[in-house]
Amino acid sequence: MRSVLFISSSISFGGAAKMLCFVAESLAERGHNVAIVNLKSTQNVTDYERSLNDKVKLFTVPPLPKGKEKNLWRLRFIKGVAKEIKAEIIVGFTMFPNLYATLLGKALRIPSIISERADPTQTIGGSLKSRLAKWIVERSTGGVFQTEGAQAYYGRGLRRRGVVIPNPIFLDGDVPNVPFEEREKSVVSVGRLDNEQKRYDVMLKAFQLFRRSHPDYVLKLYGHGVDEDKIKEWSVELKLSDSVRFMGLTSQPMEEIAKDGIFLITSDYEGISNALLEAMAVGLPCVSTDHTPGGARLLIQNRENGLLAPVGDAEKLAAALSEFADNPELAEKCGENARDVVNRFEPNGIVDMWEEYIEKLYNKTA
Repeated sequence: MRSVLFISSSISFGGAAKMLCFVAESLAERGHNVAIVNLKSTQNVTDYERSLNDKVKLFTVPPLPKGKEKNLWRLRFIKGVAKEIKAEIIVGFTMFPNLYATLLGKALRIPSIISERADPTQTIGGSLKSRLAKWIVERSTGGVFQTEGAQAYYGRGLRRRGVVIPNPIFLDGDVPNVPFEEREKSVVSVGRLDNEQKRYDVMLKAFQLFRRSHPDYVLKLYGHGVDEDKIKEWSVELKLSDSVRFMGLTSQPMEEIAKDGIFLITSDYEGISNALLEAMAVGLPCVSTDHTPGGARLLIQNRENGLLAPVGDAEKLAAALSEFADNPELAEKCGENARDVVNRFEPNGIVDMWEEYIEKLYNKTA
């Protein structure tokens, strides 16, 4: 059994944090000594944070004292935690945690793993600071990537040492199974209300175009985020305020969306979308942008278990929504075929991959 320290930007409902908590909790259940350092010291306790397994130790970086440098303050705190739990390997999730994990792995002479959770071509800029950060994380002992496209962004050495491990489908009990004929006339989306990545401007425009020929449909948006007010304003400007419903946060997305008609995701970039996985698991016909670095393409075979549309193309997205709304046979076929993600991305198999990779790196450097 290993002592594993994870570093996270936050413990929240976001995809990266949800995946980190899943891996940490699963390893703890298998007998490993697991701790998480949460960098976001100002964060309110969330339902997901409270639900962390008691076997996982949670440390939150204290507020930054006046006059202290943030990165040095964080590194010093994480180093203390690593020594306290006698960490044998340190794992970062997303850019700053990856940077800290790499630096502390070198300082403590233990293996470090970076975990890329999105599209690095979008999240890592071209500034000198960003290039330096990329150069540092490429010196980590190993790396976990959701797709081959994300892995290909990094240098040859890290690509060779790294491994592709997809997200699992998160299951909590039986998967809802609503008969197709009982589905509502609704388009639903689940995600952080962040327009830069999720492109709600494109989603609203696509829904506006779709609704011209399908006025009885509504759009449901689950989630919250920095752009919620802006998205509400856009819905008013597009004369959609009566047909767009803001549903708030949900800790049980599969149960909430099981009766909806069509799932829609319009991101410019994603890793492997947990929301898309969950929508497929409950049998929704799914429309997704073919976002970088290839997560949607990994999940969806066009017209077999979903529909893909070009990034940023509201007209093509509206046409895909219409194709499902006007062709119930195709919608039902794609929804039923989509359920196979439950087998393709079964959680225990994903945890096996993480555990084997951690052990491999530890033994290689011990």
